[in-house]
Amino acid sequence: MHISTETALIHEAGRGFEARYGRPPEAVAFAPGRVNLMGEHTDYNGGVVLPMPLSLGVAVALGPGDGPGTIRVSSAAYDAEETRRVDEAATGAWSDYVLGALQSLVADEIAASGLDVSVASNLPVGAGLSSSAAIEIATLRAAAKLYGKPVDPVAFARKARAVENDFVGMPCGIMDQFAVSVGAPGNALFLDTHTLDYHPAPLPEGYRFLVIHSGVSHRLTDSGYATRVAECRAACAALGVETLSDLGPGDLDRIDAIPDPLNRRARHIVTDNRLTREGLAALEAGDAQAFGRLMVESHATERDNYEITVPETDAQVAAAVAAGALGARQTGGGFG
Repeated sequence: MHISTETALIHEAGRGFEARYGRPPEAVAFAPGRVNLMGEHTDYNGGVVLPMPLSLGVAVALGPGDGPGTIRVSSAAYDAEETRRVDEAATGAWSDYVLGALQSLVADEIAASGLDVSVASNLPVGAGLSSSAAIEIATLRAAAKLYGKPVDPVAFARKARAVENDFVGMPCGIMDQFAVSVGAPGNALFLDTHTLDYHPAPLPEGYRFLVIHSGVSHRLTDSGYATRVAECRAACAALGVETLSDLGPGDLDRIDAIPDPLNRRARHIVTDNRLTREGLAALEAGDAQAFGRLMVESHATERDNYEITVPETDAQVAAAVAAGALGARQTGGGFG
């Protein structure tokens, strides 16, 4: 009998909890990772994105702890156990994502009774597949089960983004958290990150998306991600707009007139927004060939305008297309 990844991880988290704390958990929840098909770094620029959830993901098991305000977090995936206080600040540890999510939803409840946590994951960390968002959403879902809180996928996406921005200190947009919390298996998700309007997008029949790890891992809080955010803000100031997604293809001459590299950063956002909308149209038309060509164009602007690719992913994209793939591109925050 085939056991789904979700079921297997839920069992693994439960077994890990019982092995660590000597009793079964009282709530377990799963959240998937995500791969972004189109629209890179557009989310914190108010643009459009086209991610899809994965079968890989994270499961979080919870149970009442043995000390008010104390959170014990363990994970075989991270080969670690940490003890945190519910009211403490981020420390840079992996458990920050668990702690931040819990603070945002059930801080008062944990202050009264404490909490034990076990995390199971089969998502590679630093591979651009939203392992941190999956931990946050799985934690929120499990805490909602344990404490009888309402489950609102959009609200959970907002909370998880706030954890990244305000607690962890990562200036990301909302795509990862939204895709993980709201996305449905078997479909991509078209999201306007400015309005949060979204709808499912069909995947092409008869084709598969293959996700390949470059072998180069990143840690977004230590990478050039924050530099790109700052460059986009500077480009907005130079162009007199609130977000770079207020601009369109008709503004490219104006964009090219501002200093480098700000002009190329703005050009990427305008280009990838256009490619993402064209990608949605290709998916809705069932045109896998067109979607593949758009993926290659998207990688080119990531490489040339946004400068977030690495030699390994550039080589992989070229090799995949040469071998007959309809398209390929680097996905994730970049720099690995």
